[in-house]
Amino acid sequence: MSLLQNADFEYRVEKLSQLDVEAFAPFFDRLPRDPYVSGNYRRRRFSRFHGQPQRLTRLEHKYFEQSSAVNKLAGGIKRDFAELEDDLVNLPEFQRLVAVFIDSTRIDPNAIEIGVHQIRIVAEPGQQGEPAPEGIHQDGFDFVGIFCIRRENITGAETHLYTNPQQRPPLFAKELQPGEFVLVSDRTLYHYTSAIRPAGDGQGIRDVFVMTA
Repeated sequence: MSLLQNADFEYRVEKLSQLDVEAFAPFFDRLPRDPYVSGNYRRRRFSRFHGQPQRLTRLEHKYFEQSSAVNKLAGGIKRDFAELEDDLVNLPEFQRLVAVFIDSTRIDPNAIEIGVHQIRIVAEPGQQGEPAPEGIHQDGFDFVGIFCIRRENITGAETHLYTNPQQRPPLFAKELQPGEFVLVSDRTLYHYTSAIRPAGDGQGIRDVFVMTA
């Protein structure tokens, strides 16, 4: 039975009030490089959980794999990412994000696995960063949540939603700001985020959590 029977939306966009995004900064600053993309523009961790937000149970470490049908760039590759740090998982602000994801999708967190990707995209002068190098895609889940934590010295990173990969223009387009998030029915919509470039001198960064169920 599809989890979509538990929710009544194709996508939702909201902003969390009074979210202390600065509390996440040291954890993103320590992210290791993603070795599965060419270039040096992506940092990443990944963990899987069961349970209520304040009592999350970390599931056994496992590689992350998608089929080539949903990811034409990295499909079929067993990608082994470092786990999220324990101090991050115990952070009240992180638990608040997980609670929003659970409440909005109406999943049973004791029965349904929640995947959490912690991702930083970096842009340098003369080198853009690609949040979605695979292009317009689905992730192969029922729900995807994209939580924007930080935008610093960047242009771009516009999140698009489509009913099919050939649709133009997109159904939805927005540059998510810190504290904003979009929840997507991954079975019915496709998503994409455009490249980032520095808005001024020096490095530009975009930090997000991507949650799946």
